[in-house]
This record gives sequence, structure tokens and C-alpha cells, in this order.
Amino acid sequence: MDEVVVLAVLSVLAAGMATLTAVVVRWAAFTTTPFRASVVQFVLVMMAGMFTGVLVYFAIRGTAGIVAGLWVAGALMSGAVVLAALSFAREHLSTQGETIVPGKLAHRPRFVASVIGLVLANEFLMGWSFSLLSAELPVGIGANGDRLGVILAGAVVSPWFVFPMALEMALTLRWLLGILPAPMRRYLLIQPLAMVCSPPTIAALPWAVATAAGASAVMAGAVAFLLLSLFRGEELPPRVFSFAWRLIATFGVMAAGLYAWVVYGNPELFALSLVLQMVLFLHASAQPSYYAPSPHVPISPRIDTSPSGGSSNS
Repeated sequence: MDEVVVLAVLSVLAAGMATLTAVVVRWAAFTTTPFRASVVQFVLVMMAGMFTGVLVYFAIRGTAGIVAGLWVAGALMSGAVVLAALSFAREHLSTQGETIVPGKLAHRPRFVASVIGLVLANEFLMGWSFSLLSAELPVGIGANGDRLGVILAGAVVSPWFVFPMALEMALTLRWLLGILPAPMRRYLLIQPLAMVCSPPTIAALPWAVATAAGASAVMAGAVAFLLLSLFRGEELPPRVFSFAWRLIATFGVMAAGLYAWVVYGNPELFALSLVLQMVLFLHASAQPSYYAPSPHVPISPRIDTSPSGGSSNS
């Protein structure tokens, strides 16, 4: 009974964290000022701090582990607050008279890269810490002869990584679909399905068979979309065409990883394919204008930033 309660609580927390991450990625897509960028980064660092604190507790255990975990989490959160405060102060220092003139985000690719890295770190840390809390992974790194890479890969292919990430992808698409370039949508829509189709996630033969078949169908669908576009003579923007090929390449890594898992019981290559797919998805979500036919035309920032709000290009 206690185990069921723990799983239920962790599931609710994982769903909440996935929803919050999707909201933050949506904010990132429309961020145009340094202060707003720092707020996005602050929220992601705050989440990472909480999960890091859990891992520190498991590394030390006992009262000392609790204290150390709280200190580490607090230090990371405090550092993020300081960075956000400094960014806010800089905007005030650039005021003209009594009017605050927000600065322009000068290095957007760098900001997008930080969002991708922080989201990946959050998902990984949540997968690892929740797997420890639910006793799905050994506590000690290298316990029972396991290598670090195998344990890290086990965190990536765990249900606490795969399912929240799929939910996050679905919610992000729900809130950004209206402003994503039309040719990109078909490739992005299949990515949450590809994330769910992870045979190593649940140790059950029916699950492995069903998800392996689903993964094969998703891979075939991605290739079919691209070939059909070429056959019809559709003019895909070069960046969309490049995205499609990179996505198909990650599916090739996934197929090789599935083979390595079935034959050798090693999930590392399969876990790598999931991470590569996440990088592609997050880049397209945090910077959708990059894949537009005219990428230098910015997306209008006049958009409701509430999770349930609509999108507008006007």
C-alpha cells in the first residue's frame, strides 16, 4: 500500500513538473528581453536545484544528507535569483527618464541553448531522483558491478523520464501549434509518440512488443512524410528539410539502440537517441521562427502567456 501511495505522489509531481516545463518552454519561444530570459532560466534552475538536492540526499543519507541536499538546492536557487535580479537592475539602469526601456535579447541562440540544456538537465535529474525514490535504480553508482553509463541510461529510459517528457512535448505542441511553420508540424507531432514508444521503459514483454512495433511505425511515418513531400514537389524550407533528415537520423540511432538493448541488454544507445530527439524538439519549440520560410521575421510578442491562452501571429 505504501508503495502505491509513493508511486501516486511521484506521478502527480512528475505531471506537474512536466506541465511547468512546457509552460516555461512556451515562454522561451516568445522571450525577447534579457530580463524575461533570466526569468525563464531562473524557473528551470530552481527545478534543477530541487532534484539535485534529492540526489545529494541519496549520496549522503541521514540527517547530514537532508541538510546537504537543502543547502545545495538553496544555493542553486539563490544563484538563479541573483542573476534574475541583476538582469532586472540592468534594465532599470537603461531607463530613459521615467520610462523603462527593455533591452533586446542580443544572443538568442545562446539563450535557446541554455533552455535546451536546462530542460534536459531537469528531465534527467527528475528521472534519476524519482527512480531512486521509487527504488527502480540502485542507490550507489557502480553497485553490483554496474557502470555509471548504464545507471545514467537507466534514468533516461525510466518511466519518470520518458512519460513526463512525452507529456511535456504534447502540451508544448498544444500551446505552440498555431505559430509553428506548417511543414514542421507533421514531424513535431510524431515526436511525443516516438518518446512513448520506448521498449526498455517497462519490463514487460507485451509492452516491449507493442512499443517496438509503434516505434517502427513512427520511423516509417517520418520517412514517408519526407518522401511524399519530395514526390509532390513541395518546396520545404531548407531548415525544415534539414530538421526532417536529422529527426530520421535519430530514429536510426533509436533502431540501433533497440537492437543493442534486445541483444546485449544495454540501453545506453537507445537513451542517447531519446536525448537527441529531445534536443531537436526543444530547439524547434524554443525558437520556432528559425524554421519559418522567412526566419528573420520575428514572432509577435503580443500573446497571452497563460498556459490556456491562445496564440497569435498578428
